[in-house]
Amino acid sequence: MGINVNLSSRRKNSIDPVLFASKPTDLIAEIEQFRVETLRLERIYDLHRKLGESLDLDSMIEAFSRWLTPTLQHNLVAFRHFNRQNMSTACSCHGPHRQQLVEVAMDLLDCPDKEDCGTIDHLGLNYHIFPLGEKKQDYLLLLHSEFGQVWQEQSKNIKDILNDLQGTIERALVYEDLYEQARRDALTGLDNRRVFQERAKQEMRVSDRYGKPLIMACLDLDHFKAINDQLGHGEGDLVLKRVSEEFANCVRDSDVLARIGGDEFAMILPNTTLTNAQFLMDRICQSIKELGFKAPDSDVLGVSIGLAQWQPDTSLDCWWELADAALYRAKDNGRSRVSL
Repeated sequence: MGINVNLSSRRKNSIDPVLFASKPTDLIAEIEQFRVETLRLERIYDLHRKLGESLDLDSMIEAFSRWLTPTLQHNLVAFRHFNRQNMSTACSCHGPHRQQLVEVAMDLLDCPDKEDCGTIDHLGLNYHIFPLGEKKQDYLLLLHSEFGQVWQEQSKNIKDILNDLQGTIERALVYEDLYEQARRDALTGLDNRRVFQERAKQEMRVSDRYGKPLIMACLDLDHFKAINDQLGHGEGDLVLKRVSEEFANCVRDSDVLARIGGDEFAMILPNTTLTNAQFLMDRICQSIKELGFKAPDSDVLGVSIGLAQWQPDTSLDCWWELADAALYRAKDNGRSRVSL
């Protein structure tokens, strides 16, 4: 019995007191480190979730701004891709102040290497530009009023997630390109039939609501087949591109211009009377003739146009049939002319 008691006592006393004293401290440090890392990963997961809920670039920049707000109060986040004109922004200000900050952001991103910005100093803000991507050609701009220790802590966090953000932005850019390609005619860059139908329905609703006149024009090239057959499809494609440019030069930004297929085009002219539409189409007919495209032993390229004004309670299909019927009357009456 005595031996058992002594052995038990020796086992209890065999624990190194120094080791026993250090373990709680190490454990507390490890727990704290684990807690901090868990919070950081939760924040990153939360950012990915917010970004995953957005498909377009503007929404992603807005989501990143909302995610950043609790830890760093800022006035604006902006992103510009090196080969795109538009800039995506998320701004917490409104009115003239917002416009001022957007203009400052555009100025800074146009020249990311500039060393100072007087307007920023006047507004009492700080700015940082982060290059993104392997070639460092994309830029993320942050305007904020935080200085000192707060900024130092958060700048490291921002830099840590930039690679993740870059990957998400690149996916958004690819999606936007694919979306745009699906809505554009590959040869001419004009809207395609799908977009034309969408925009036509939108303009029909607007016209019905405000009582404004709305015109559809169906356009078909004359003597284009001879160019394709005798000069080849390559030359035909060049003609289609040049004709599309001429059409685009003649219409307003508010008008809808689409290539429907082959050498067929269509337009929607909002807030336009038949008289004004006919005047415009006569000018377009003349412009296409003056291009002077022709195949050997064929007439010069022209365009026949049919016009129809939309009437309330008329479907898009019926409206199209009216304009198309007018187009064929223009063809039957000698081509390169306008028919109502």
